[in-house]
Amino acid sequence: MNTLPVDRALSIYETLADRSATKGTRERLSKHLMKIYLEGEKDPHRLTVHGLSYLRNFDREIDSRN
Repeated sequence: MNTLPVDRALSIYETLADRSATKGTRERLSKHLMKIYLEGEKDPHRLTVHGLSYLRNFDREIDSRN
């Protein structure tokens, strides 16, 4: 898997959510998308969508802790 879905998901999410990625977000997102890729999802657009969903859930977790 190339980094395109990771970069695209981060860029889109930062724009739409008007938030910047927290420390370690890129690494966590990369690991998550690699897992999905290894499970068989090869379409970069679908991987980007999975990444956006992951980032939304990650932000919700952070917000619920605060």
